[in-house]
Amino acid sequence: MGETLERLKARMAASPLVRLLGIEILEMGQGRARLSMGVKKEHLNSLGTIHGGVIAALNDVACGIAVNTLLIPHATSVTLDLRVEFIRSISQGTITCEGGVSEKRTQVAFAHSRIMDERGRLLSTASATYFVRPFKEK
Repeated sequence: MGETLERLKARMAASPLVRLLGIEILEMGQGRARLSMGVKKEHLNSLGTIHGGVIAALNDVACGIAVNTLLIPHATSVTLDLRVEFIRSISQGTITCEGGVSEKRTQVAFAHSRIMDERGRLLSTASATYFVRPFKEK
């Protein structure tokens, strides 16, 4: 039996990284995903602003989920390349990340994302490339 969109959402929500960072999946559908995350003190760097690695991870998760919505039930993806642009930093509040698929091919997919703060200010954009491979349920 193949994976459904609901099972994909449950699998992604159960990811150790998603749980560690406190990422919430708000919505996901054909080639798109919208996530949110409350900024915690554990997400901050030594300057007191959100760490770039946390921003990169959130972008990657959003893009990856968007890509995987087009692959279920027979395939999944792994990140080959992630390019992140850091535009503005924050130290508190809730941030939202929207990811979308730019193009999906047989063995590769391209995605993009953007992170906004609660006031609608752009914090980060990203583009990513994913290798598409067969999905094996555990």
